[in-house]
Amino acid sequence: MHWKIRGSRRKFIPNLDKFGFVYIITNKKSGKAYIGCKQYFLNVKTKHVDSNWETYMSSSSHLLKDIHELGKKKFKFEVIAEYKNKRSLRYYECYYQMKYNVLSSTFKGTDEAAFYNSYVGGKWFRPVESYQDPEYRKKLSEAAKKRTDKQDPEYRKKLSESLKGNTNAKKRKKNERR
Repeated sequence: MHWKIRGSRRKFIPNLDKFGFVYIITNKKSGKAYIGCKQYFLNVKTKHVDSNWETYMSSSSHLLKDIHELGKKKFKFEVIAEYKNKRSLRYYECYYQMKYNVLSSTFKGTDEAAFYNSYVGGKWFRPVESYQDPEYRKKLSEAAKKRTDKQDPEYRKKLSESLKGNTNAKKRKKNERR
């Protein structure tokens, strides 16, 4: 079994009276991680059908690909905590994913994602692309042009009103004329 208690080298021994656990799997080479959860039994009421949690490695296809390419020994499999019911398990999976900002965290100085996760709690997904509303961008562009157009009478009037009584602003205005 590859599961350890987070922050230690101790082997994870589950409390099978609980529902499941939240875990973090970390690529030892790159530092990229995945936060997820796993329940102990598929049929919770009878506890007869084991969920293969002992050999489980993740539901993330990107993480599984790396595990198969690099080898299981290149990853840390750590249990963060166990929870007594499905509601708590799902809540704390989402909690840790949000706490570590798995959808937008990047490695320092790069745009590379720091987590394999592509969604949080099965509901909120990492965007494929950033959305820019064309109408909004056009309005911003027009407003910027007006602000920089020193000949625009409306701009000059607003600038004049904003500078009244402000000595630092008067100095800036003189510098603008130069």
